[in-house]
Amino acid sequence: MHKNKMIFRSILLTIITLGMASTSSAATPDYIEAVKLDFDEFNTKVWQEQPNSSWLPSGEKASVDGSDTLESFNGFLKKRFPGSFILYKKLSPEDQNKVWKNYVNTGNLGGIRSDIYSFRRKSRRR
Repeated sequence: MHKNKMIFRSILLTIITLGMASTSSAATPDYIEAVKLDFDEFNTKVWQEQPNSSWLPSGEKASVDGSDTLESFNGFLKKRFPGSFILYKKLSPEDQNKVWKNYVNTGNLGGIRSDIYSFRRKSRRR
């Protein structure tokens, strides 16, 4: 059932994207690339930065507390969630970067803890 649900969502996303492209004069290449990256993120559950994308709903990048740089995120996390920060520092640099990127993408404070626990479990299995 899970696979069927993903296939249905994939088809639905494609139909919506094509419908939007056909109702407007033309979808910009940046918009199409953003949709493709969003689709890939949905399927892989891995955040992907959208480099040099001019298509953003607000017209500019939004910033959330502690998201400007990895260093500012570390300080924010240490101050706001000291217990989670201890576990976060035990992650590999790559996984730390993924936690930060996911937070930048979503602004979801609860997602920080979830990501840390998820990456810790994965690293223990390796």
